[in-house]
Amino acid sequence: MTPFILLSACVIITVFTLFLIGGWNKKTFSAIIGTLCGLSIAAYLSVLIGDLSHLTGVVDEEFYLLGFLPQDLDFSYQGLLFAGIIIGSLGAVMDVSMSIASAVNELEESSSRIGPFQLIKAGMSVGKDTIGTMANTLILAYAEGSLYLLFLLAAENISLYQLINSESIASEILRSMAGSIGLVIAVPVTAIVAGMLSFDGFK
Repeated sequence: MTPFILLSACVIITVFTLFLIGGWNKKTFSAIIGTLCGLSIAAYLSVLIGDLSHLTGVVDEEFYLLGFLPQDLDFSYQGLLFAGIIIGSLGAVMDVSMSIASAVNELEESSSRIGPFQLIKAGMSVGKDTIGTMANTLILAYAEGSLYLLFLLAAENISLYQLINSESIASEILRSMAGSIGLVIAVPVTAIVAGMLSFDGFK
């Protein structure tokens, strides 16, 4: 799966999901822009760092099951790894973007005196707290998926250097880092777009 096809699929999922949740309005538009910006950065970093660190994509026993597929089927283990990272980041980034867009929209509707810069500041404040909890959720979720491996490595008395350089752990670190950076990018983008759209007549 090429990055272009994957990102195109993520765009369709994002637009369809957020439109279904919020309808076509400035809140949804802000969440879509924030989600796609955060996801694009997460995808770029995951591919770039994955290539630089020479990750093969073969990280656990489930990947070896793909060896039973027909031999004429062409696919990339590394591509599957990147696809998993990007899709895993999509849900978290979408969640945060919609939360910030909704908060800004509620503030605007509840007060006619608040200006766009105050709305942006409020959105950033909400996003700061949301980043902390959502990034923690991502890290804990990925840690849960590698819990058995962590116990095994601990029992073998493997050094920290060896632990970090094992492909399984490196891929989980990359997952957490890409998702967290995507969240950090999505927050200001969503807040700025939502704030700037607050008084332009976009309904």
